[in-house]
Amino acid sequence: MYMGIVSFFKSLFHNKKSFQNNADDFDWDAYEEAVAEDPLRPVYECEKLLEELSEVNIIGLYDRIDAFLFQDINFGKVISFIPKWVCDDGISPEGCCSKEFYEKLRSKATHPVFNRFIYYYDLWSLVAAIQDRISAVIFYMQELYKLVPCKMKYKSEQYTTGSRHGGKRETQAHILLNSIFVSFTSIFDILSKIAIEQFMFDQYDFTKYKDMHCKKENAMYKPNIKNIDPSLKQNGSLFTDPEVIRKFETFRNEYVHNGPWDLRSVVYYTAVNGEPADVIIYSPDMIDGHFVTSNSRNKFYSQNNRINEQLPNMINEATRILMRTIDQISALYQQNTVRSEDPKLTEEYMKAIADYYKSLNYH
Repeated sequence: MYMGIVSFFKSLFHNKKSFQNNADDFDWDAYEEAVAEDPLRPVYECEKLLEELSEVNIIGLYDRIDAFLFQDINFGKVISFIPKWVCDDGISPEGCCSKEFYEKLRSKATHPVFNRFIYYYDLWSLVAAIQDRISAVIFYMQELYKLVPCKMKYKSEQYTTGSRHGGKRETQAHILLNSIFVSFTSIFDILSKIAIEQFMFDQYDFTKYKDMHCKKENAMYKPNIKNIDPSLKQNGSLFTDPEVIRKFETFRNEYVHNGPWDLRSVVYYTAVNGEPADVIIYSPDMIDGHFVTSNSRNKFYSQNNRINEQLPNMINEATRILMRTIDQISALYQQNTVRSEDPKLTEEYMKAIADYYKSLNYH
């Protein structure tokens, strides 16, 4: 057995050159067919798109915000001297301080440079929160599709029998599914806050910054949200009320406010003529992105909605909407980045920071 493996690898490397010279002999049709038939292909495509959202669109937003907020100073020079508490205290465990100590530190930091950077990290934490939600969605998807498939082999009318199962495995699948809806939909709320911050930025006076505009307005996602740039209500963005976005909201709101939409948390195991067929989580009937409702009831199941099959397409469609929205917010920041670096302002900021350290008896 060992010699057989060695011989295989020797032949592989021996034929490497001839393989490279005959790449045209590779059966690409068979390869593409195998890829298309991969039972987890829709999940992999979702993960790839979500990673692009985090690593390309979100990183682009970070860059545009940096350039906008600090267009008139040497950002790299100034930020390297900003006190650590401005970045961490009240935002992360790294700060490791009380409210009282934070307020004492802030009371000594009277120059606008400190408020400007406090705001910067406040806004930064919102953008970072989107990346956290994306990571959560990817993780929950990976775990969910270890338990149920994302592809179906049969049409619903082909099933001849089926059984309902509810247990630890099935409950776990429902928890993961609902966690995807909650995590993904929370991105809508966070992005709404960022859109408001972009639109209302000119109203800030950093001599007396206390809190973000989005918090003062208790901003949450809604299609008719106020105080965002009009361009964000065009071209199929998040704020044009797409149906797929309404679907995510419907599932999230039902789970958060009324509990699971399947109280039994069951999974259906179907068969065709006695042979195992598809494994399904059914979701309620929907119209225009909302559950079909009759008086007090809103869980009807006549549409055969196989949510574990539908979910990857829903995430793909909604992710592309988020990409367009984030890119437009980035473009708005870039359009307003019009000033050049002012060396005198940079020096003023550096002096203010140095004076602050002196006031704390730092040497």
